[in-house]
Amino acid sequence: MKSFYDTNSQNEILERIFSLTLGLLCVTNLNGQFLKVNAAWKITLGYSMNELTQKNLIDFVHPNDLDATLFAIKELINQNDVLNFTNRYRSKEGTYCYIEWELHRYGNFLYIAARDIAQTKISEVSNQEFKNNIDEKQEQNRNNHESSLSKRQRVLIVDDSPLNTKVLEQSLSGDYDVLVAHSGMKALSIANSTEPPDIILLDIVMPEMNGYEVCKKLHLNQSTKELPIIFLTSLNQADSEEYGLKLGAIDYITKPFSIAIVKAKIKNHLALKYYQDVLKINTDVDQLTNIANRRRFDEMLSIEIKKSKRTGSHLSLLMIDIDHFKLYNDTYGHLEGDECLRKVAFILKSTLKRPGDLAARWGGEEFTCLLPDTDNKGAAKIAELLRIAIMDLRILHNSSPVKKVVTISIGAATSNPSDEASYETLLRHADDALYKAKASGRNRISIEQLSTYAHRSIKAIG
Repeated sequence: MKSFYDTNSQNEILERIFSLTLGLLCVTNLNGQFLKVNAAWKITLGYSMNELTQKNLIDFVHPNDLDATLFAIKELINQNDVLNFTNRYRSKEGTYCYIEWELHRYGNFLYIAARDIAQTKISEVSNQEFKNNIDEKQEQNRNNHESSLSKRQRVLIVDDSPLNTKVLEQSLSGDYDVLVAHSGMKALSIANSTEPPDIILLDIVMPEMNGYEVCKKLHLNQSTKELPIIFLTSLNQADSEEYGLKLGAIDYITKPFSIAIVKAKIKNHLALKYYQDVLKINTDVDQLTNIANRRRFDEMLSIEIKKSKRTGSHLSLLMIDIDHFKLYNDTYGHLEGDECLRKVAFILKSTLKRPGDLAARWGGEEFTCLLPDTDNKGAAKIAELLRIAIMDLRILHNSSPVKKVVTISIGAATSNPSDEASYETLLRHADDALYKAKASGRNRISIEQLSTYAHRSIKAIG
C-alpha cells in the first residue's frame, strides 16, 4: 500500500493545511489507525501524535456510540462517499466531548475533519449570577441528553404465542430492556406510553388485530410513526413481504427463526436508529443560541395545530423581535451581538415553565414561542413576563431610541376553537401583530384574538 506522503509537494501541502486549520484534522488508514493529526487534537482532546501512534480512531469512542460509529464508517468504506455523523469522544482527561465528524475516503485513506460541538460556551458576562444559571442549565441539559442516549434500549415483542415471546425475551434480555405484548391493542398502548420502545418485533398473524393493522395505526400517529418495526411471520411469500415493507416495516424475520439472526438484525437496526436519533437532535437545535431552531418550530407547530383542532383548545403563538438590533451590532460589534442573542434566547427558554411550551430562534434577531392550550389572556401574561425579563437583563444598548438597555417587541395571536381556519393563519397574524407592536413604538406587546369574522383586536402594552 502506498503512503499518503506520495511526493514532497503533497507532503508540504498537507503540512500547511494541518498547521493552518483550527479544527480537528487527521488521516487514518481504512482500519482507522492514526497516521497524522494536527495540533488541535492536543488543544481540544489532549492527545499528541506520539500518544496516538498505534492507536485507532474508534479506541476513544464512547461504548454506547461504538456500534453506530462502526456502522457509519463501514457505510463510508463501502460507498466511497463523504460521511457526516456525531458521537461522544473521550479526551485524555477521561471526559467525553460531542464531536461532529466529516469523513472522506480517498483511495486507501480516510481524511477526517471534526469539531467539538459541546464547547460552544457563553463567554464571560457582567452578571455572574446569570452566567452561573446558564452553566447550571447547560450541565443539566447535557446530563439529561447523555442519560437518554446511554440507557438500555427497549425492544417490544408482540406475539399472541407465549412460547415465542418467552424464547425471544430470554434471548434478548441480557442486552436490552424487553417488553411483551400478546395483542395488538396492548402493543399500541405500550408504543404510545411515556417510555416507548426503540424497536418492535411484530407478529403478523394475531386474533382481533393483526400485525399489518398494528403497523398502519403506528404509522398514522405522529409520535409513533418513526418506530422501526420488524415483522415476525411464518408467511414467506414474496407478496406478503412486499406488502409489509410498503406499510413501513424495515425488515422481516421468518419463523421458525434463528436467535443469532434475530440478534444481528436488532443490533444493526438499533445502531442505525441511534445514529439517526443523534443526527436529529443536532438538526433540531440552533447552534448559536442552543434553543430550538426554525425546523423544530415548524415541526411542532404542525403537531400542535392538529392536536388543538382535535381537542378544541386554544393555541397561542408569540413572534418576538429584539428592538433595533442592527444598531446594537453597529455599536458593539457582531461578537457582542451573538452574545446578546444567546442571553435573550436563554431567558426566553427559561421563562417558559410548561413542558409543552417551545421557544425557538426564527432567524436573525427574531424568536418565536409556541404556547399550546393557552388563550389570549394567558398569552398576554406570558408575553409581558418575557418583555420584563429581557429588560431586567440590563444589557446596555446606548444607541437604542427606545431605552438604553436591550428590549423586545412581541406580537401575539391566539386561535379561535370555533374556527378551524384560525389555526392555519396563526403565524401570519402573529407576524402582523409584531409589525403593529414595532410601529407603535417598540418595547410593546400587540395581541390579536382571531374570530370567525376575521375581526382583529389589537392591544398595545407600554
